[in-house]
Amino acid sequence: MTPPQHFIISWVVANSVPLDRRARLGITLAGILPDVDGLGYLLDKVNLYFDIYSNYYTDYHHFIGHNLFAGLFIAGMMAYFCQPKLTVFLLSLLTFHLHLLADLAGSMGGDGYQWPIYYLYPVMPDVAITWSGQWELSSWKNSAIGISFFVIALIIARYKRVTFFEFFSTKMEKQVAEVARRRGFFKE
Repeated sequence: MTPPQHFIISWVVANSVPLDRRARLGITLAGILPDVDGLGYLLDKVNLYFDIYSNYYTDYHHFIGHNLFAGLFIAGMMAYFCQPKLTVFLLSLLTFHLHLLADLAGSMGGDGYQWPIYYLYPVMPDVAITWSGQWELSSWKNSAIGISFFVIALIIARYKRVTFFEFFSTKMEKQVAEVARRRGFFKE
């Protein structure tokens, strides 16, 4: 799945229980951070500009951020900075694993390459998890899942009076909420 889809799924999970903004942001972030290992793509592109050929993206994507130890570290960091610690830890671990599950289900490349998940990396670096039913990243299934979670996010916004713009800035969130309130979108 794409980072925006991981984002909206994680934000919906973060809003499944009453939590403050900081906790919701931490849980949402835990569902996005596994893709930090995809930054190798940018490094590869920059290197090409200097006639240096590298494969950071293909060598490290789904290794560094997509394993159990990264999940425990990410969830632990979110719990360290947010309250209530146990709830944040467990929901962060959930959003992390939903990220892995979504990637396992829908991240196949157009060339048919299935991105495996190296769940036990670095302890067991050769153990790769794949699923024979994995669909392409650009599949209608990923779009349907993304749209479904976007609709759920709108429902949450209507009833809880908070939108996913809170992730980007409180000022933006207030402006969007004010427009939604004036237009009668929020449930009274």
